[in-house]
Amino acid sequence: METGLSILSSDFGKMAAEIKKYGTALDFIHMDVMDGNFVPNLTFGPPVIDSLRKTTKLPFEAHLMVVNPGKQWKWYRKSCERIIFHIEVFHPPWRTLSAPMALLKEMKGVKKGIALNPPVPPEKIEKWLPHIETAFVMSVPPGFSGQKFDPKILKKIAKLRKTIDAKKLKCRICVDGGINLETAALCREAGADAVVASSYLSGGDIRKKLAGLKALR
Repeated sequence: METGLSILSSDFGKMAAEIKKYGTALDFIHMDVMDGNFVPNLTFGPPVIDSLRKTTKLPFEAHLMVVNPGKQWKWYRKSCERIIFHIEVFHPPWRTLSAPMALLKEMKGVKKGIALNPPVPPEKIEKWLPHIETAFVMSVPPGFSGQKFDPKILKKIAKLRKTIDAKKLKCRICVDGGINLETAALCREAGADAVVASSYLSGGDIRKKLAGLKALR
C-alpha cells in the first residue's frame, strides 16, 4: 500500500532531520497546510515547504486546509507534485460544477486531489472524479494529529472504489487520520490505494511500521 508521512506530529524545529530519517522507505511526504480559518489550527506555508524540498527526492503533496485554495494553490506548485483542496470550501459544492471545475482547470502542472471531511458523502465529489488524480478521504475532523479513526468512513471508501472502478477512472483513493497498521488494513480492504500516517510513525520501530503498511494488499 502506498504510504505517506504527514509531518504534523514532527518537531517543527527539526523537520528536515525528521524527513531524512525515513530515507526512501516512504512513498511521499504529506504537507498539512492550515490557515487557522478553515480549521482551528495554523501550521506552515510555502517558505517552509520550499526549504524542505532539498532534503529529499520524495514527492511532496500539499493538503490545503484553507478557505481560498483558488488563490493559494499557486504558492505550492514549485515544491509539491500533488495539491489537494477541500470540497467544503465551495458553498454548497453539489449544486454547481462551475467553481470546483474552474479551479481544477486552472491547476496545471500538478496532480490534483479533492478532500472530503468525515460528514460529507462520496457522492458530493463524484462529478469531479474524472478530473482528479486523488480522492482524499478524511477519517477524522481536519486540524489536529493523533485523533481516533472513524470506521464509518469505510463505507465511503467502498462507494468511491465502486464508482472509480465502474467508470474505469485513473483516480486513487487516499485516507488520512488515525492511521495505524490495523486501520490501514481496514482501509485497504475497503478499497483505498494509499494512506497518510502521522503520530503512528513518530515513535518505535519506524522501518518495521512502514514495512507493515506498505505490505498491505
